[in-house]
Amino acid sequence: MKILVLGCGEMGIETVQDLAANAPDVDSILVATRSPDKARASLSQRLRIPESLTFFRVDVSDEESVVSLMAGCDVAINCTGPNYLYELPVARAALKARVPLVDLNDEYDITPRMYELDTEAKAAGILLLFGLGGCPGINNVLVRAAADQLDSVEEIHTAWVMSGADPGGRALSYHLLHSLSGPALTVMDGALVEVESFIDGREVQEFPDPVGPVEVFHVGHPEPLTLSRTFPSARTIDNKATFIPSSVNLLIRTLGELQRRGPDRIPVHGRLVAVTDVMAGYLHRYCKSLSGVPPEAALRVTVSGRIRGRDKTIGFSSVGRLASATGIPAAIG
Repeated sequence: MKILVLGCGEMGIETVQDLAANAPDVDSILVATRSPDKARASLSQRLRIPESLTFFRVDVSDEESVVSLMAGCDVAINCTGPNYLYELPVARAALKARVPLVDLNDEYDITPRMYELDTEAKAAGILLLFGLGGCPGINNVLVRAAADQLDSVEEIHTAWVMSGADPGGRALSYHLLHSLSGPALTVMDGALVEVESFIDGREVQEFPDPVGPVEVFHVGHPEPLTLSRTFPSARTIDNKATFIPSSVNLLIRTLGELQRRGPDRIPVHGRLVAVTDVMAGYLHRYCKSLSGVPPEAALRVTVSGRIRGRDKTIGFSSVGRLASATGIPAAIG
């Protein structure tokens, strides 16, 4: 099997490492990124680079270049970010190359547009498997594991906690400001309704140690959209989250609002810089400067329904590091 991995940041490194270590049927791994030398150096600190692993430079916004790299591959894995910029171009390249695609999409506004590619994917005879990271990804799989033990599903609750001190690469900061700083969607009484990220739906949920009980809120994530398609009878489907410390929640909302209301570019050291770059850079630096904050992330899933005429609730929870919880599911996919 020949696999192309697009992007080799903190998530992509985990994907490549897992494939190299745990996938004996993989004969060749192509790693395509903006900085192949940096990717090679990062991976060499974790594993002995096998001959089957080769590195290429690519601009994923150049569709034809991506199509060319995909040619002859059995599957491609998209670990580039932010997803709102690169999700659709990479998916279109996969359709053109007729290569199955796995990705980490966590943008709720891109999710409906990905579903619109279903007819083309069927015509091309390929699978587009999107949203297979930690959240979304692991939590969706756990919802299915719970639902399979029930006769009917009435409520689905998914939640996650991120450590502000473990913010991933800078691409994740762009995602946070794009999707988690304003309106979001959730399912209430069987209908999609709009809520405000990090404001609405506040409640305390219990996560495994060392996270423990924390306040979570509705956030802009795809789970209410994807799970409502699979479980249309569910009256409530939500995805809630928080950062530790909670000051990161407020910073995301504040920077995101400034980004949306401000000019496209602002002067920085005598030159005009895209405001999105300034805000994402500030958020990333702030998180990296945090000290004394445990690095673990966590997730929680509870599904309620009926079995043999009786009410039943089934729950799962997990704790670990963000990068591995995101990159390894993509490798498995």
